[in-house]
Amino acid sequence: MAVTRMLRVHSEIKLEIGAGPVKGKNGWVTLDLSDQSDLFWDLKETLPFPDNCVDMIYSSHVLEHFRYSELIRLLQDCRRILKPGGLFSVCVPDASIYIHGYLNYETFERWQYLTYRPAVISDARMDILNYIAYMDGHHRYMFDKENLTRVLSHVGFTSVKLRDFDPALDLKERKYESIYALGFKP
Repeated sequence: MAVTRMLRVHSEIKLEIGAGPVKGKNGWVTLDLSDQSDLFWDLKETLPFPDNCVDMIYSSHVLEHFRYSELIRLLQDCRRILKPGGLFSVCVPDASIYIHGYLNYETFERWQYLTYRPAVISDARMDILNYIAYMDGHHRYMFDKENLTRVLSHVGFTSVKLRDFDPALDLKERKYESIYALGFKP
């Protein structure tokens, strides 16, 4: 569905960026570099929406795939397309888990956290950090609770805060490794 038609047809637009190959997800418009999503789009490009037209944006395990400068540009673009008072809700991997694993190597339950086999390099302490930092070449930026909220505030979101896992929004299978936050467009 073209964006202009979508804006005419829907009174409320809820957009999930980086949704993967999913169409029509419970009232959400999905946007991804997949022809199986509602909108095929490269998130490194300016989002295909006019200013102030989206009510809510959700992103799960997407932001860590961008270099810092790309991340800032994407978040600024998300802020641009949100309506005033619009909500940006996000979920990212918690890198502090893996730093804890490095520091507490003997008791860290690697089998519970190192689940993406192509990114497991070895059983070495440093490779716990390499796992989350690079994820076999997929990750470009790491988050903890402090820098996630700072990055959202830096691009102009207000009332930025951490949030709890939301079973209506977030994937249960990623709860063990995730940080959740939200911010509003002023």
